[in-house]
Amino acid sequence: MSDPTAVTTTSTATPATTPVAGTRPLPARLPLRALYPAKYRAAHGDEITAVFAEVVQDAELGTGLREWAALAAHALRLRTRLSSADPVGRIAAGAAPFVLAGGAGLSAVHLLLGFIHPDFPYGWGNPVRAAAGLLQTGPWLLALLCAGLGRWSAARALVVVGTLGRLAIVLAFHHVHSGPAWAQYHGLLGFWTTLGALLLVAPPDGVDLSRRGRSGVALAAIAVAVPLCTLLVLWQVPRPSRPDAFFDLAFSPTLERLTDDSSHWPAAVLSLALLLHLGARRPDRLRAAGIALAALPWTVLVSPPFSEQPAFDSRELLHNTVVVLGLLGGATLLAAVSRTYWRTRPVEPAGLV
Repeated sequence: MSDPTAVTTTSTATPATTPVAGTRPLPARLPLRALYPAKYRAAHGDEITAVFAEVVQDAELGTGLREWAALAAHALRLRTRLSSADPVGRIAAGAAPFVLAGGAGLSAVHLLLGFIHPDFPYGWGNPVRAAAGLLQTGPWLLALLCAGLGRWSAARALVVVGTLGRLAIVLAFHHVHSGPAWAQYHGLLGFWTTLGALLLVAPPDGVDLSRRGRSGVALAAIAVAVPLCTLLVLWQVPRPSRPDAFFDLAFSPTLERLTDDSSHWPAAVLSLALLLHLGARRPDRLRAAGIALAALPWTVLVSPPFSEQPAFDSRELLHNTVVVLGLLGGATLLAAVSRTYWRTRPVEPAGLV
């Protein structure tokens, strides 16, 4: 005969419940494990799946989607070798803060331009152009503020807003406007898209968010913006000289020379940052390569003081490229000479007067 106790125990035991796929949160049903490379998936796949399922089980939908997006981005960086452990990822992480500094500095110039020249074809003389200008310049300046506070994720999100907003404005102005008002937003679309892409591909955990790193980015942005904004203020307001003339500019030879050279100023600032980094006691060569990479997009920027148009032809582009590469090469050479000098300098024995 069977043991009645065993029967009773079996009959009162609670059956194990198997989760139904339809009751799982939406983030848990999105593909995640398959996004990781095979070796990484084999080593950490079970752990990632278990931890993620636990995190999103009782979380709000927005929180779960953000967690999934963060892990998916990490998986894609591992697949593309853009993680903080890969050389390319470390170069991108070195470039990102200085890309942000340059973009924020130029945004400050464009913000000032819209305010002091509202009737200029590129100014903000009507509410539509003012809103379009703020949508493009504001996110970069706010992103710099967030980066200075150590909020790199918020800075990246703002750059996405600024980049997508610029693209949307270009498309909108292309359909409803023509002439200079549209050219303002169209000319540098590739330049701004490149800056945004360089910043977004950088692994967030590889970006230098130390106090020194954040201070360096802020100083670089100020160094880019202040001289260009000063030159913009010194420039005389364009005034029509006759009905058949678009506008007539009057300026001194000194201001003309400063204006012609100012298109290379952002690259000069980044070259100085490269020099200071390479001159440190233990420079990170990959991070230094990132700083140099951040300077390369500035080869296309000309037409100061308004800085609204890229290089007009291949000759100007070649000239700008030579100048920017020369600045970077000069900074690298000067840093190498300085390090060699201090390394080979004889040390006087202690006690000698």
